[in-house]
Amino acid sequence: MAWRRWLGLEKQTLAEKRAALNGVSLFFGALIGANLGTTSQLPLADYALIVAVICLIVLYLHLAPVARRRWTNVANLLGLVGGLYLLLIHEIGAAAFEGGRPSAQIFVTICFWIASVLFIELRPLDGESPPDRTTPQAEEPDHRIGR
Repeated sequence: MAWRRWLGLEKQTLAEKRAALNGVSLFFGALIGANLGTTSQLPLADYALIVAVICLIVLYLHLAPVARRRWTNVANLLGLVGGLYLLLIHEIGAAAFEGGRPSAQIFVTICFWIASVLFIELRPLDGESPPDRTTPQAEEPDHRIGR
């Protein structure tokens, strides 16, 4: 289908998907680090709050696509992103900080990261591609009771 190619939604191999996710995570991780580097004026408690929320967002961003309880992890991710929105953008979040609030650029960066991961995850996998040779083949887990 030509429209898939025009939108960048053509099939990807498992190795291509893994490389894309690694590249996106490396880029946005560095960008988040740079954003956090500009928050040196924050009191320690405020900095710890932001780092804790971002840490959990990154955890669920990586966990949600592969977890057995995918929808629970997606809900946790969305709840944390909503909480970050309240902290950094909505007026209610100002009360959570001793000093001034960190820049809302961190929130925008997180949103672009999530959109990038979503785009990669929604691209179909190429079932015809050769097996991924970068990692050993894992067996499918047996989900039957008692096994």
